[in-house]
Amino acid sequence: MPQTVPPGVFWVDDFEQLEVNPTKRLLLARKYLPLPAAFREAATALRALILSAARRGADGDDLLSQLYVTAAQENFLLAEPNVPGVSSPYKLASSIPKTIWQRLPMPYQTIGYRRLPLLTHTDSDWLVVAWGEPDGHSTARAHHQAVWDACVSEYTRAY
Repeated sequence: MPQTVPPGVFWVDDFEQLEVNPTKRLLLARKYLPLPAAFREAATALRALILSAARRGADGDDLLSQLYVTAAQENFLLAEPNVPGVSSPYKLASSIPKTIWQRLPMPYQTIGYRRLPLLTHTDSDWLVVAWGEPDGHSTARAHHQAVWDACVSEYTRAY
């Protein structure tokens, strides 16, 4: 199984030094994905960047899109219910190559925002203002159920 965190490194220590630099914080969070806390750190950094862009009067739509995709990816990889026989959602998530889950389209109009727990109420308000109400609300995992099932099958064969 690939190791996300280098041996002997407690990755959270790196974040404590980057609270005032959301760009570096985001880059570091992405390095440690799919750790659950790395998704939270990425979302925190993106919110700070969105607010900074708004204060400058800059367009933050790309940042909002990144926040949405981050929340949807977290939902795809780490959503409940757990898979029987797998001790933690992270073990399974870390076995899925990033090239698979990072390339999955996460359409806002289909997945929506209500079932993505990483998003806050404010995030949801930003999404609705920017893109309108979605056609429906689902989960990223349900939207990509066939991909998820294939990943679970591969994991159970390998481990």
